[in-house]
Amino acid sequence: MCGRYVIEGTTELSERFQLRQIPADLFPTWTTYNAAPSQLLPVIVEDAAGERTALPMQWGLVPRWRRPDGKPGVAPINARAETLQEKPMFRGLTKAKRCIVPVSGFYEWRKIDGRKQPYYLTSDDGEAWGLAGLYDLTHDEKNDAAGSFTIITTGANPLVASLHDRMPAILRREDEEEWLSRDVTDPFEVEQLLLPYPADEMRIYRVSPDVNSPRNNGPDLIVAEDEG
Repeated sequence: MCGRYVIEGTTELSERFQLRQIPADLFPTWTTYNAAPSQLLPVIVEDAAGERTALPMQWGLVPRWRRPDGKPGVAPINARAETLQEKPMFRGLTKAKRCIVPVSGFYEWRKIDGRKQPYYLTSDDGEAWGLAGLYDLTHDEKNDAAGSFTIITTGANPLVASLHDRMPAILRREDEEEWLSRDVTDPFEVEQLLLPYPADEMRIYRVSPDVNSPRNNGPDLIVAEDEG
């Protein structure tokens, strides 16, 4: 699964994902070392003109429909790649509302002596990743979010499997254009973009338990800790 991640840089990410527009008033800096569910975070979408843009969205997908009692209901932070076409909440979004969630890396946990020990997973070449996501727009003037999103997960590769049986669906860079394209609507084509990322292109190391609280946020969170 994916429940916490890191974003570093603004200019670098703009160039990496070929963005024309960044909402500077809402994101003076994209950097966060402990992005958590319910937070307002940058998500990359393709607009009607075919241009990539970053929008502020809440992590945790809130469908357009609302419960009659006014309660928010479930807001999933992850969606399983294998069942996207089976779930009414996700099925329609896979055709026209696919997004990229920019990350520098993500955290996963292992239980050691009864406590949760976090590990940081990132690319072996320092390149930012684009996670496959789905989004829906929000029409609420009282909310700064343009919408909400969920991160798609797939089966873990051998490296991630040492921690969890699921991992975020990391898009290969050459597949990002196809993922965002509104012209791609065939479920089989979409599914082929959601395979586990190659383990030999990732690295993993132990980090501070301070990651466990989303109130903690700083570059020290991704400093490697001694395994001993």
